[in-house]
Amino acid sequence: MTYNSFNYCDDFVGFDNNKELLPKGFDTFNSTIKLRQLFLNLSNNVLKSFCHFTKVEQRKLSLYPLKQAFEYKINSMLPNSFIKISKENRTFNFCLKSTIIINNYLQKEVNNSVFVTSKNLLPAAKLISHCFINKNMQLLIDKHLLFHEFVLNKVSKLHHDKEVIDLGDSISIKSKDVCNLRIYTSWKNIVVKKPNIKDELQSAIKCIKKGEFNQVYLAYPKDDEFKRQIPIFVDELKNKEYQIKAIPYSLRSIMR
Repeated sequence: MTYNSFNYCDDFVGFDNNKELLPKGFDTFNSTIKLRQLFLNLSNNVLKSFCHFTKVEQRKLSLYPLKQAFEYKINSMLPNSFIKISKENRTFNFCLKSTIIINNYLQKEVNNSVFVTSKNLLPAAKLISHCFINKNMQLLIDKHLLFHEFVLNKVSKLHHDKEVIDLGDSISIKSKDVCNLRIYTSWKNIVVKKPNIKDELQSAIKCIKKGEFNQVYLAYPKDDEFKRQIPIFVDELKNKEYQIKAIPYSLRSIMR
């Protein structure tokens, strides 16, 4: 499969060695530094089980290329990087896979360091396995997945008293007291006068026809043009009680 067959440059964001694939500027994300900070923040939702960039790290590391940011993060997770004070641990659980992954990464340079690692270094090994590929630093993530996970995280916090379910292609919010809500997410620039939402709208129509949901939101990143909700009406649902809206979802909280 070639890169062109899955819109390598259009659908993925991240870095391939020194080449950065950043989304086009939108809303307040109008500089390379802000777009790097956006990626570092959004990657937390995808890599959360083993990698987390703090707000301070996001601000400081966005001044450098993404490759350097992730190299810093990996090194900060290895025992040769910082002096850390911790309680004495008399147990050592050898982890062969982590040992192989970490040593393979360290030996990319002229480096004689060899680590025998424990399971405590599994997060570092997992991060390396995700972004050190064929002796090159690379991390490319589907931008639609990044946006989906961001919305899921926000919705889960906002509706903590409801049942929020990640359905993969969408998010459902269920409660005994209010109508069930389905949210479809997609990272695209919305043209307000003629919204380019055909695929998501078809999913919304099918969802309503099945009968479990009569309220469906189509969530997209907010930008300078797409600032307000757009109610959508379709002829084939005219005999049903329903609500479909295109919703601008702000990413500005990332910069706070």
